[in-house]
Amino acid sequence: MNKSFLNRLVWRLALLVVVVLPEVATAQQFVYNQTGDVLAGFRKMNSSGGDQGNYELVVNLGSVTNLLNVPAGNTITLSNVNYSALTNAFLDTAGSVPVLAQIQWSAFAAVPAQPNSSRGNNGFWVTPLGSFPGFTLWFTLPTANVSVQTTPPARMGSTIATPFQGEMASIGNGAFTISGFLGASNANNTPFLVREPVTAYSASDITAFIGDAGNKSLGDFASGNNLPLPAGVVENTTPNPFNAAQRDDFYMLCPAGSANPLTGSTTDSYFAGYFLLNPNGTFTFTRASASAAPAVTSVMSTTGTNGFGPLTVVFTNSTSGSITNWVWNFGNGNIITNTTGGYVTNTYAAGGPYTVSLTVNGPGGSSTSTLASYIVASPKPNLGSPTLTGGKLAFGGTNCPAGVQYRILNTTNLTLPFASWTPVYTNNFLSNGSFSYTNSMTQNTGFFQLVSP
Repeated sequence: MNKSFLNRLVWRLALLVVVVLPEVATAQQFVYNQTGDVLAGFRKMNSSGGDQGNYELVVNLGSVTNLLNVPAGNTITLSNVNYSALTNAFLDTAGSVPVLAQIQWSAFAAVPAQPNSSRGNNGFWVTPLGSFPGFTLWFTLPTANVSVQTTPPARMGSTIATPFQGEMASIGNGAFTISGFLGASNANNTPFLVREPVTAYSASDITAFIGDAGNKSLGDFASGNNLPLPAGVVENTTPNPFNAAQRDDFYMLCPAGSANPLTGSTTDSYFAGYFLLNPNGTFTFTRASASAAPAVTSVMSTTGTNGFGPLTVVFTNSTSGSITNWVWNFGNGNIITNTTGGYVTNTYAAGGPYTVSLTVNGPGGSSTSTLASYIVASPKPNLGSPTLTGGKLAFGGTNCPAGVQYRILNTTNLTLPFASWTPVYTNNFLSNGSFSYTNSMTQNTGFFQLVSP
């Protein structure tokens, strides 16, 4: 072997070391910024809440500011999540259920405290969109109806939010650690996506931080360990069969009392938009409006105001603002969501006072109005049999709510609608829970009805 050939071989090997090795090192390491990068997590569960497959998937969707910069109402496709990535991650489960069925998924981001001046002052993350307070959280809440926004969660204090930020960051750090061990042995290991083996790296995978140890089917960033995440569950679960799009609403919660840099509010739960996971594996984000939370001007009125149970009440509202849905809590265990803003009805079977509240949700957040003891349903009186005295009917009853007003209506034609009956007497029930009335009507026939006002 001559010297010239050896020299050429040495240069080629040197070039190989310089050019190839750095590519291998960087291409197989997951990239994640704890400050504001949105991670999407996907894990497959069986019907009893345990791991269905051998892998979980973590995807970096980029900075949350990219999503917030999407024009209001516009939809973008997040290309890092696709059918190929999902089926490759869960292909080992294809023999039991369809590959994309029973996948639990969510998206989340956070801002840790920023103590050094290079990242802003007073713990803020400084961006062109504004300064986000330390421990600002973004996370998803699943909705059963792709057309209806979920009820926004309440803000948390920074002390409560701190552990959630740590759990979210740990998922990214775990993906970074796992991707380093996997190297080129895992074809689904890139700077923005890693398929995590759940058995070999169980201390660093998604479930270790997002799953409840006692019930891993509910993804909640360990809220079962005295960490009260609002609404309790952040993950959606694809059904079996998975044949319709699923929606996760994406909320931003600044710490309680801190100003939202997008709206200036210190109380809003900011609705940033929503993700859709489709049966064909496409993953989209739709940006919500950046408008302020809807204001409640005149919340509700009723017909049917107090009465005897069962009491049916018709509620109407005159709420202003851009509203997606109205959530009525009638105080007797009945809660309904209305998407048209029209009137709603509720029946109170048992006597008692009832507090009614109306929550309106819109692109900028939510607003609630509550009226304490607004509805009072009285027990139905026990009526005695009327007696005939001197050609007049005498009425009486017991078990009457003391002090409540009552009316007696009369008609000679039973086919008339109730609204056409004639009021003949109005009084209050006596303090001993009784009432009495002797009619002075002179007609030969008549029908009487005891009603509340």
